[in-house]
Amino acid sequence: PWPMQPKKKLYKVLKGGRIVLSEIPGRYAGWRQGKIFGWLDCQSGLRKIKKENSVFFLTWEDAIAAGYRPCKLCRPTPGDKY
Repeated sequence: PWPMQPKKKLYKVLKGGRIVLSEIPGRYAGWRQGKIFGWLDCQSGLRKIKKENSVFFLTWEDAIAAGYRPCKLCRPTPGDKY
């Protein structure tokens, strides 16, 4: 049907131990090797990690459930507002 609807961008995020597609980008970035997560704009270097070593989370709870710990620099907490 015309006009064609633009495709929505989908993001890969970790949820329930699985990578799922989401219309909402991840709120947190994680480093797979170190099992650390923090804000996307954290100055600790999380934003500089290689794509293949990164993972993204929608919620703090998703990151904790996956076995990641909060970054000691940006210190994300469960009550943070985005």
